[in-house]
Amino acid sequence: MHCGQAKITFVLVWLIIPRGQGEPIDNVDRILLRFSSMGYVAVATLVASGLINSWFLVGSVSSLLTTLYGQILLAKLGLFGAMLALAAANRFWLVPRMIETRAGASRDPSVWLGRLRYHVLGEYFLGLLVLLAVSVLGTMRPAIGP
Repeated sequence: MHCGQAKITFVLVWLIIPRGQGEPIDNVDRILLRFSSMGYVAVATLVASGLINSWFLVGSVSSLLTTLYGQILLAKLGLFGAMLALAAANRFWLVPRMIETRAGASRDPSVWLGRLRYHVLGEYFLGLLVLLAVSVLGTMRPAIGP
């Protein structure tokens, strides 16, 4: 998660925080769909650059599994995977339910917005843990070193 992505995620968190009782949530679902389009590009870029960096800094699967650097990198990848799982749940489960509710389904839209809020805050927290892992990795000798 880069600084720019963190700022965008913060704006998303700000967008879905409740501001009062009975506040309308008009267009939140549309905004989230636009945000997810940017997210696809950001995730693809992160995955591609991460694979290239990992190859140069780790070098082999053996180093990935047996060195502290590789193990922290694996933990970072696990956190990133959890972020992707929450993002996928948001995009393919929660946002469509919000759209259906707005179209006249029986459930209260604030229920789905509340669930989405927890997911996005979870993504943000996991992103902070990813940044922590990156910070630790930045202070260590890469696994491919002598």
